Order: sequence, then C-alpha cells, then structure tokens
Amino acid sequence: MTKLFLFDFDGTLVDSAPDLIFSANYIFDKHQKKSISYEQGREIASDGINAYLSMRFDDSYDFDKLSEEFLTHYSNNILKNTVFFEGMSEAIEIIKKKKLYWGIVTNKSRALTEKILKFYGLINHADILICGDDGLTPKPSPEMLLSACNSLGIDVGDAIYIGDSLRDIQAAISAKMKSVLACYGYLKVTDDIESWGADFFVRHPEEIINLVNN
Repeated sequence: MTKLFLFDFDGTLVDSAPDLIFSANYIFDKHQKKSISYEQGREIASDGINAYLSMRFDDSYDFDKLSEEFLTHYSNNILKNTVFFEGMSEAIEIIKKKKLYWGIVTNKSRALTEKILKFYGLINHADILICGDDGLTPKPSPEMLLSACNSLGIDVGDAIYIGDSLRDIQAAISAKMKSVLACYGYLKVTDDIESWGADFFVRHPEEIINLVNN
C-alpha cells in the first residue's frame, strides 16, 4: 500500500507555464528579441530559466545577468496566471482523508514555491516540502526523494513520485520508488515517454485518485 504521495511542482501540481512564458517574453522584448509562442514556451516550462534564455541568446550574453532579470520579473508576476491543475485539489483531499502522507519535491527554489503555496493557502498542508536550493542534489539525483522518505520515516517501497519530466522518472527509479508520469504536464512532442520506464501514466490529475484508492 502506498503511504506517501510525492509530487513535482511545475507541470504536475501547478500550471505555471503562462507566467514563465510571460517573463521570458518580457526579457526577449527588453533585449529586442523575437517573442515565443505559448506552445513553444510550454514545452520547456519544466526545464528551467536557461532553457528559455537559450532560445534567443547565445554565449556572447551574460546569462547570470539575464537570469537575474528573468527571476526578478517572474517573482513579481508569479501569481498572475499560475493555478493548480484541475482535479489536483480533489486528489490531495482524498490522500488526506485516507490519512496518507503527501509532499512536494521540486527543483524550483523554496522562495518561489512557497510564494505560490502561501497564495493558495497550502503552505502548511504538505507533510514535506523539499526544494532545489535546500542543499540536496537536485533531480535526476534521487537524493531529495530519499530525504523526503527519511524525514517522514517511510520506506521508499511505500512511496510514489509523480512528475512530468524524464528527470522525475529517473529520480524515482534511482530511489527504487514507484513512478508516475503526469502526461498532462510539460511534455515535448518529441519525448519518447514509453522508453522512460515509468510505472504508471496519468492523462489527467483526476486519475491520481485511482492510484490513491488502489
């Protein structure tokens, strides 16, 4: 029986792509670069800021400065359009009603993650929150997933990790934890998801409820 449900954040729990794309296009416009479409930006929303910057800037630019500009704008606009995926709140409620544990393991910074969680009143609801700047090796390393289990005293065999990227599945496999690919998240059309080795595939957050009930 699964006792702990761990979630990636962007592209799994929350749809943050619109605000990330908005910030990317702000930077592009500021530096007289061509904007990207929503479709282009959504595909890389789980890949970090540099993935956006690399679409329009080469090595002749100061990426540290550009990243700082991006982060400042994104932090100031992070709550404009970011929402929890439809059905996710219901899935979390069922996990809690069954007295199971749930948490978040993300490569996103703690400040940005907590800003969104506080806005939606969920900052104190998760049993564990581990972020990319907490001092642990980020995914695809299994270190953050193992730390979450250790902190809650739960065996990795009784935990499951839900994420929308290859590194999420790799981290779960390395941790010897069951893995779920959130196919509603930020996948690329070129992704060969069948080769990633996920234990389960979900096309909508409501399907997570089936995993909780099994």
